[in-house]
Amino acid sequence: MATLTPLKVTETGTGSSISTAYANTGGDEFTNTGIEFIRIRNDHATGTYTARVTAQTTSIKHPTYGTVTKTNTDVSVAPGADAYIGPFKQSAWSDTSNKVQVTYKTTGTYSTGSALSTIGGGSTHKLTIEILYLEN
Repeated sequence: MATLTPLKVTETGTGSSISTAYANTGGDEFTNTGIEFIRIRNDHATGTYTARVTAQTTSIKHPTYGTVTKTNTDVSVAPGADAYIGPFKQSAWSDTSNKVQVTYKTTGTYSTGSALSTIGGGSTHKLTIEILYLEN
C-alpha cells in the first residue's frame, strides 16, 4: 500500500505542483485531517474501475440523528471520467494510524471474501489518484 501526500489547493490554484500518482496495486492511503478529498482519473480506453474508501467505524453517534450506520464508499469510474470523493470525518474513516484506506477493483462490485484490490501493476491500468485539501 502506498502512502500519498495531499496537495493544498489555494485561491490561486495548485501552482505547477502535480500530485497525481498511478493507483497502487495493493491500494493507497493518506493521513486524514478531515479536510482531504480524492480525485480519481480513469484514462483507460474501455475499462471501468471501482474505487473503495473503507469505513473504519460502522456505527457513529450523530448529534441530530442519533446512531447512524457508516458503510464503505464504492465509486465507479468510467473510461475517460473523474470521480471526487470526500472529505472524510476522522471518526468514521481513519484507521488506527489516522489514515484513510483506498482500494481498487477492475470489474464488478466488492463482496465478502473478494480481493480488496485487483488492478494490474504499473501504469497498465491507467487509473490515477490525487489527494487534495483546501487551504483553511
